[in-house]
Amino acid sequence: MEWSASAFWLPKIGAADTEYEDAYWCGPGPAASDDPPFLRVVIADGASESLLAGRWARHLTAVFWAAPENVGTGTGFTAAYQRAAAGWPAELARYVRERAERNAPIQWYEEPGLARGAHSTLLAAEFRCSPDGEDAYWAAAALGDSCLFQVRGGELRDATPLDDSAGFGNQPALLSSNGTAAEVLGRHLSVKAGDLRPGDTVYLATDALSAWFLRMAETGESRNEPWRPFQVLDDSDQFRELIGKLRGDGAIRDDDTTLVRVDLDG
Repeated sequence: MEWSASAFWLPKIGAADTEYEDAYWCGPGPAASDDPPFLRVVIADGASESLLAGRWARHLTAVFWAAPENVGTGTGFTAAYQRAAAGWPAELARYVRERAERNAPIQWYEEPGLARGAHSTLLAAEFRCSPDGEDAYWAAAALGDSCLFQVRGGELRDATPLDDSAGFGNQPALLSSNGTAAEVLGRHLSVKAGDLRPGDTVYLATDALSAWFLRMAETGESRNEPWRPFQVLDDSDQFRELIGKLRGDGAIRDDDTTLVRVDLDG
């Protein structure tokens, strides 16, 4: 079995691409030479109310991409997150140096926000085959409200970490650059896995698109299958047009929006 991944993203209305505070990574995971190859997808949604949210989201996805553990499991996710938090002081120091080099040093009023840390949701998924290539599965771990949706035969087969549009709110669980308590991870970290078959499509999206996706799927009307327009998406201009229409219609919130589509072939 083989898979291919396509990624699409769009900042808020009126925002420059450099102001995009989501982050993603998708591609082959760092497998050992004797392991079957696998696909790893990581999506982070930086919380705009915290300083350096986009930088923290990008740092998280970079660390999770390189992690030797299976980040789709609870232990792998936690280990990668702890590594990211431990590496944040060095990343913050680089930011302070960059500001100084631009003759725009950190101001006194920025210091409290930097001390409070940056925050982000994160969804990490792995797509793996058995050694003989006959069976395949996905495994996902998530904290927050970025979601994974598995579609098979025109039906929504699975959704995680949220499977009900009523579950979306203004205060999702977040990973802090200052460290997140073990009890918070234990209470909010969601871990799930499922089998894969040829023809399946898996969508991973940040919260605005995920909430709309579930609302539409809950209608039970085939004409409202939300994955249909994204199933044939093949370029960023099409994505920009689709999301722009949804925003214009008031169907989704004006927020940074990210989508990764994984297609399964036999």
